[in-house]
Amino acid sequence: MCAALVGGLTTFCVSLAAHVIVWRVRRPESYRLWLPILGVVFGPVALAVAWLVAPTPMHATAVLLLHGTLAAVYIIGYTLVSAFSPSVELLKLLDRNPAGIPASALHVPSLAGALTVDRIDNLKAAGLVCEDAGRLKLGHRGTLMTNMVLLYRHAIGLRDGGGG
Repeated sequence: MCAALVGGLTTFCVSLAAHVIVWRVRRPESYRLWLPILGVVFGPVALAVAWLVAPTPMHATAVLLLHGTLAAVYIIGYTLVSAFSPSVELLKLLDRNPAGIPASALHVPSLAGALTVDRIDNLKAAGLVCEDAGRLKLGHRGTLMTNMVLLYRHAIGLRDGGGG
């Protein structure tokens, strides 16, 4: 059981490293390209790694079950983090303005029509932003989330403000 756990984690880490290397060398430009490439990196490439690290076919199956679960969560999460998100754009704007900005002055060109009172209320309720004297500021949880997302995006070679 321990061998399957180590093998599954190793397989996933090798696939993740391959993904980061591929994206650093030449990031695919569109969703239609990068999703299939992720499928190959976390599919057949991982299958080959699993057969190398697992001593028996039964262990390889266990390794692939763990890897497959982690890979599915990662690919779904990658899709969410790499896509354009009005909430993340708002958090990044507030991160660039530590003193805060008046809610009435919010202007993010890519958010035209997407930023609503409800979205701001949801971000406040989640602790991602806070309001102080009529100015929106990044909340503690917003700072943590923004830093985590930007660290990840920069680690895999994505620029701010774009998808992919």
